Amino acid sequence: MQPTPINPGKRTASPSEGRVKVMNWAFQNPIRLEDGAPRHFEHVGYEAGLALWRRRRMIAGLVVLALLGAAVFVLLSAKRYTATALVQIDFSRDDPAGGRRSAGLPLDASALVETEARFVRSRTITRQVAEQLAAEEAAKPDARPSDIAPSPAQREAQIQELMRNLTVRNDSRSYLIEIGYTAGSPDKAAEIANRFADTYLANRGETSSASSRRAAEWYSDQIEVTRKSLEQAEWSAAEYRRSSGIVETGTEGAALLQQRMREISSQASAATLARVNEESRLQRAKQAVAEGNIPADIAALPQIQRLIESREAARRQVSTLAAATGERHPSVIQARTLQQEAEARLQSEVTNALATIAEDVKSAKRVEEEIEAGASKAKSTLIDTRGREAELRTLQGRADALRERLKTLNEGHMQARALAELKPVVAQIMAAAEPNQVPTGPKKGLTLALAGIGAAALGGLLTFLLERRDLGFRKEEEVLPTTGSPCIGMLPALQPGDARVNAATQRETLRAIIASQHLAESGSAKVVLMTSALPEQGKSQVLHDMAHCLVEMGRRVLIVDASPRSEIDSTGKVALEDVIAGSAARKRVLEGGRQWTPAEVTARNPLLRRRAPPAVGESRHLSILQRRGGLSDSGPAFSPATLADLVTEARSSFDVVLVEAPPVLLAADALILAQFADIVLHAARWHDTPKATVAAAMKRLYDGAVRVHGVILTQVDMERYESFRSFRAPPSARKIRKYYADFD
Repeated sequence: MQPTPINPGKRTASPSEGRVKVMNWAFQNPIRLEDGAPRHFEHVGYEAGLALWRRRRMIAGLVVLALLGAAVFVLLSAKRYTATALVQIDFSRDDPAGGRRSAGLPLDASALVETEARFVRSRTITRQVAEQLAAEEAAKPDARPSDIAPSPAQREAQIQELMRNLTVRNDSRSYLIEIGYTAGSPDKAAEIANRFADTYLANRGETSSASSRRAAEWYSDQIEVTRKSLEQAEWSAAEYRRSSGIVETGTEGAALLQQRMREISSQASAATLARVNEESRLQRAKQAVAEGNIPADIAALPQIQRLIESREAARRQVSTLAAATGERHPSVIQARTLQQEAEARLQSEVTNALATIAEDVKSAKRVEEEIEAGASKAKSTLIDTRGREAELRTLQGRADALRERLKTLNEGHMQARALAELKPVVAQIMAAAEPNQVPTGPKKGLTLALAGIGAAALGGLLTFLLERRDLGFRKEEEVLPTTGSPCIGMLPALQPGDARVNAATQRETLRAIIASQHLAESGSAKVVLMTSALPEQGKSQVLHDMAHCLVEMGRRVLIVDASPRSEIDSTGKVALEDVIAGSAARKRVLEGGRQWTPAEVTARNPLLRRRAPPAVGESRHLSILQRRGGLSDSGPAFSPATLADLVTEARSSFDVVLVEAPPVLLAADALILAQFADIVLHAARWHDTPKATVAAAMKRLYDGAVRVHGVILTQVDMERYESFRSFRAPPSARKIRKYYADFD
C-alpha cells in the first residue's frame, strides 16, 4: 500500500477552486504602529539607545583618542596674541573747510559706520599695509634678496595672510570701529593693528565729494533726456487713442464684446442643432419610405391619415368582394382599381411631405450659415479691438515706465546732491593697540570640547553604520516579520568551562522545543525535517541533541542524515541509499536497532565532540542512517516513490523520525523530503547568517508549498543577546552554574 505524503504547507484544492493555494510571501515591517506614532518613536529611540549602549566602549575610545589628539595639538601649537586699536567716527564735529550738512536728505549714521568698517577690511588698505611692511623689511641691513624685491606670488601670500589675521568689528551705537590683528608675538600684533588704523586715517583724509558731484551732474543729464522721452510717449498714446476711437483700455468694452460673442455662439449652436435635427428627420423619412413604410411624423398629418384610411377601406372592400364573388368579378376588378388609386394618392402625398422636409433642411442650413457669418464678423471685430487695446496699453506702459524712471532719477539726484554737500566724516584713534602678553589662542577648553563632541558624533555615526549591516537575527521577535515563521527556540553557544552546565542549558532549551511541537506525546509517529539556508548552521547539533532528549524521555528515535558527504563512506555500514533501494536492508536496519556505537555517535560530527557520549542504555533507542556519497552519487535515489516506503516503515518502528536535509539554497533535497514531514524546522546561526539569506531560503520553501513551523537560532551568545534587549546586565554565569549544580 502506497502511503500518502504528508505536507502541512500545502492544502488540497477543492473542485470549486480549481488550483492549489500557496502561502502568500511578503516581507513585513518589524515595527508595527499598533499604538500610534508615539509608540513607534519610543521604540525607535529605545533601539537607538541600546545600539549606543552596546557600542559604548568604541565611542568612549574614540572620545579618549580625540581628547588626547586635541591635547597634543594644544601643547604643540604656537601661541597667538591679539592686539586691538579703537577708531571713533565723529559726525558732530564741524568741517574745518566750512562745509555744512545738507538738509535735503537725512542719512543713517550706522550705515556710514558699516561703510567705514568695510573700507578698513578692503584689499586696498591691506595692500598698502603690506607695501609698508615690505619697505621696512627691505631697509634692514640683514634683509634677504626676497625681502628687497619680493615676487608677485610672495606679495599676494603676504596680503592674504594679513587679511586672514585681521578682524574688524563696528558698533553703530557708539560709532566705534575695532581693528584687531593676531600674530605670533604681542609686539608684532600691536604694530600691525596700529599700522592698519594709521593707513585708514591717511586714506580717509584724502577722500572728497568729487565723485558725488559727478554723479549729480549725470543724474541731471539723464533727468532731462527722460523728461523729453516721457512727453513724446504721452503724445503718442493720446494720438493713437484719438485715431482708434478707444477712450480707455478698461474691461467694460471687452466684456460687452465677449457677451455679444457668447450670444452669437449660442445662436450658432442652436442653428446647428436645428439643422442636424432636420437632416436626421429627412434621413429617417427616406429610410422608412425605402422600406415601404410611412414615416411616423408624416403619418401624423391629417391628409395622410385620410388617405391611409381610404386605402385600408379599399383593401377591405377588395377582400370582401373577392371572398363573395371571386377574383375575376367586375366589382372586384373595380375595387382593386380604386385601391391602386388610393395608394397612388398616398404615395404622392408622402413624396410631397419629403420635399417639404428637404426644404426645411435647406432653410436650416441657410440660417446656420448666416449666423456663422455673423459670428466670424464679430470674432474679427473682437480680435481687432483687442489688438488696438493691446497697442494702446503698450504705449501707456512705455509712458508709465518713463515716468517711474524719472521719479527714480529725481531721488538719486537729490541723494547725490546731499552727499556732495555733506561734510566729510571725521575719524580719530581713540585707543592705540598695545601689546597683550596673554595669549588668545589656541583655546584649550573649546578645542577639547569640540574634539570630544566630534568624536562622540563620529562614534554615533559609526554605530549607525555598523548596526545597519545585515549580521543575522539578534532577537527572536525579528524572526517572524522577516521569515513568516516564529522563533521556537534559541540554543546557547557552548561556553568554555563546565560541560555539565552547557549540557543542562541546551537540554532544557531542546525540551521546550520538543514540548512546543508535541514530539514527546504518545500516538502516531512524527517525521521532523531540519533545514538550513547554508552549511554550518548548527542543525546537526540541534538534531542530535534533540534525539538524545527524546531518548531520555523514552522515545524511539531514528536519525536520517540526508546531508551529502565529500568522501564516499567505505566503513561497510548500511547507508541511506541502501535502505531506500532495498527492502531487505531497510527491514534489517529498522528492526535490528542501532547501527552506531555511543562513541561513534559523537565522533561522526565535529560539533558533537565537546559533549559527553550517550549512555549505552540510551543508544539502544537511537538509530542513525547516514548518506554515503555526494549529491550526484545518490541523487537519483531521492524520489517521492522510493522515500514513501522508507517513511511508512519508519513510522511503524520508531516514535520520532528526525531528518537532516542539505542546505535549502544549495540543494533541492529539502523540497523533496518536506513532502513526507509532519513538522519542518529551520536552523539559523544567531548574529551570523544574514537575514536576507534566511528569507531567501524560506521563500524557496514557501514557493515549494512547504510550511515551516518554526525557526531555531543556534550558537547564541547570551551575554551579547541581553545587550540587544535591555540596558541591564545579563545574569552571571556563576548563578546559572550554581542553579544547575544544586538542582540538576
